[in-house]
This record gives sequence, structure tokens and C-alpha cells, in this order.
Amino acid sequence: MVVKSSTPHRAARNSLPETRRKGRQRTTPPDFRKGELKAVNDEKFDDPIQAIQKVEEIGAAYGIGRDMHVGDTIIGIKGRVGFEAAAPMLIIGAHRFLEKYTLSKWQQYWKDRLPTGTVCSSTKANIWNRLCVISKRCLQESQRNVNGTAILELRPLSFSTVGVESEDDLVKTKFGEYGEMQKGWTAEDAKGFIKVTSTPLRVYYNNHKDEEI
Repeated sequence: MVVKSSTPHRAARNSLPETRRKGRQRTTPPDFRKGELKAVNDEKFDDPIQAIQKVEEIGAAYGIGRDMHVGDTIIGIKGRVGFEAAAPMLIIGAHRFLEKYTLSKWQQYWKDRLPTGTVCSSTKANIWNRLCVISKRCLQESQRNVNGTAILELRPLSFSTVGVESEDDLVKTKFGEYGEMQKGWTAEDAKGFIKVTSTPLRVYYNNHKDEEI
């Protein structure tokens, strides 16, 4: 992940302590292999905890990751807590952005729907529920091609995703350009595709002529 950063300033939101500040900085956090954080600033880490701590050191200087969490405990008590979590915010943001480039449409669709039930089960001490086991395997498989570096720009209390560098980038394709042109088929091919995929609808409305489209 490449980070282009501007100078942090002293503005801080919520009721949390004011952020630490330092001068202008350009850095390169995280690099992912199979969806896992492996390097920060071109420095490789065997211990993922050390890699996370490095990202935290960079992001904390900008007060990134400050928020209030409101949730329910396992016994049903609702409460809130203020926190600062620069590393999770930056790593999750970078990872999610990299996934948009390296996963197919339906990989993203189903991968985004698996965690909710899994997290609910695991946080309620039900980690060995078969749903959790199956979901874990699916999530691990989905990360096979999530490789590369996400480019971020840091600002005081926030950051932006800019781009990625990945050998598994699906945006770089010879078949066409998003929203502009195609190179892999003709107009006649498109007409045939439309006719074939419309078959279920044509069958339905042929049997239900009284229904309006």
C-alpha cells in the first residue's frame, strides 16, 4: 500500500484526546499476499503483529481511526466506547480496495455476505459452529488472488484510496475498457447474447400475456 500524506494538523473530533502531530511524510504501507499483510514500507514481516504495529505507527500520527462504537454484549447490555484504531482502518480499507481490483463480481458478492453470520457466531462463543468452519474455508479460498499493494493518501483524521499495483489486477484487460469500448466481441455477438439470456423472460410472458411489462 502506497501512502501519499499531507501534514497533519491539530483538529480532532469527538471527545477523544487530540491527535499526535508530525511533519509531512510519504510512506508505503501494506503489501498483501493471498489477502494477508506481508510488508510495510518495503519491509517484509514474518510476524503479522509487527506489520500491524508498523501501520499503526504511521496512521496514528494523523489521528486516523477515531470513532465511537455502540454495541451489545453477550448478555444483552448495550454500551459505547471511544477508540482509536489507525492500523485496522488503513489495513481494512486497503484490503477492501485491493479486492475490488482482484476479485470477480460474484466473488465479491458472496464474500461480503459470509462474514456477518460468522462474526455473530464467533463473538458469541460459538466459533466451532459448522457455519463458521465452512465460512472460514470460503473466505480463505476467496483470497487466493488478492495480491499487491494499495495506494492510499493520508490526511488528518482521514484517508483516501487512490489505486493499486497488482499482478492479479482484473481492471487491466485486453477485452475492453469499462464504460467505453469492447474488444472481445461484435455487435452481432451482443445481439445473440441478449436473445439467449432473455429466454426465461420470453417464456414467462408468452404464458402470461395479460401481465404488463
